[in-house]
Amino acid sequence: MSSFLDFNTDFIPYGRQHLLVILLTVAMAIGLPLFGKKFLNQTQNLWIGRCLAMLISGWVVLYVFILFCLGKFNHQTDLPLDICNLIGLLLPILMWKPSQKYFPFFYFYIMAGTTQPVFAPHLFNGFPNFVFLKFWILHSGLIVYILFISVTLDYKVKLKDIWPVFLGLQVYALFVFIINKIIGSNYIYLIEKPPTASVLDYFGPWPVYIFVADLIFLVLCFLVYLPYLKASKR
Repeated sequence: MSSFLDFNTDFIPYGRQHLLVILLTVAMAIGLPLFGKKFLNQTQNLWIGRCLAMLISGWVVLYVFILFCLGKFNHQTDLPLDICNLIGLLLPILMWKPSQKYFPFFYFYIMAGTTQPVFAPHLFNGFPNFVFLKFWILHSGLIVYILFISVTLDYKVKLKDIWPVFLGLQVYALFVFIINKIIGSNYIYLIEKPPTASVLDYFGPWPVYIFVADLIFLVLCFLVYLPYLKASKR
């Protein structure tokens, strides 16, 4: 249990562990939806989706619980206010019975936002530490989940869905910015850039990088919409 609970600095971006996780993420994101579509019925796929949602959400809760038990919980860094953590918590609540109403929000936030931490992770702890497991189960799991239900349950997004998703992000960012100012935190990196390398390093100083990131997110939303545009034309 010592290696599981003790913090370390063993994670190396694009080292062996990182490359293996990326490979597994891509394999699961492609293989599981295709397997479910070809070999399973809708009820079976629904339960796989529920299990994925519970796994992801469970690790978000377990992470906070472990930090409390270790006496390491810090309200400035460990509240589940980051977009990915919030989505992970809401997943089994809003998608236990998957709904087309909520699907566009999950789809765009995950596909346009969660993919960035996979390739530029803000992570120090290497396997088998609980921080490592939580990080990858959350981020990789969200990508696998959203592609799985998209393919197996035939959910769709429309071009007009991008605008309420974008507006919702601005409202939530304003809420988190206020929380950051009150408790001295930096959730969603609204106060400063992350300490590790990220794409934000190329977007200019504060607050310019926030507006550039907003624009990039909007562009990414259009890009991840393209598969549905091509499908609708066919």
